[in-house]
Amino acid sequence: MANFDLERKSSNNNIIMIGVDEAGRGSWAGPLVATASWIDFKDYKSLHKEINDSKMLTTNKRKEIILSLNNSVKYCSSISSEREIDFYGLTFANTLAMKRSIFSILEILNNYISNKNYKFKIFIDGKYKPNFLDFDRLLKIKKLDLISNDIIPLVKGDSKSKTIALASIIAKETRDNIMRQYSIKYPNYYFEKHFGYGTAKHKEAILKNGILGFHRKSFKPIYTTYS
Repeated sequence: MANFDLERKSSNNNIIMIGVDEAGRGSWAGPLVATASWIDFKDYKSLHKEINDSKMLTTNKRKEIILSLNNSVKYCSSISSEREIDFYGLTFANTLAMKRSIFSILEILNNYISNKNYKFKIFIDGKYKPNFLDFDRLLKIKKLDLISNDIIPLVKGDSKSKTIALASIIAKETRDNIMRQYSIKYPNYYFEKHFGYGTAKHKEAILKNGILGFHRKSFKPIYTTYS
């Protein structure tokens, strides 16, 4: 169960902790969504008590948590499109979405937090630390004002930290809402049921109706059908 231990430790050391997670890595269609979130620790008791890893929550519970958020929370979500996934590869596109969300929340927090005597630390759910420097050289984006040690991967972070868990909830619901919109336009694909993942229903729809523009053509189950 996610808790506030990491947030409490960060607050005691004058550290602004940002949690980052993504949704949609394994999907066959649609974008990948990354969310960066921050919780004002002094107001943590006002937050929904059931914030936890999004995979452990129902859709209704995730929506309930998001609707309950107040000014003690700031977050930014960004996407990597299916075209970026196909062009750059999944790992690159995943880090790109994370970097976009981190840039956005850093800008918000720099304007929001009056005490400038702090240090940012970014905790990313997962085993590996994204190599942001490679992205700066390749995409010519201004480098984050962070050193390598300020970006920390945390295995199963969404089940350990409330901040990362909240990022996972928002990323999941943001992406699910995108796929629900696709489902309205393309009802024969049932995106509101599988959200683009490789279910039997999705496979059946592809074989019957063909590939859509937002299917990930670089994914083997798609390009073998597409070609």
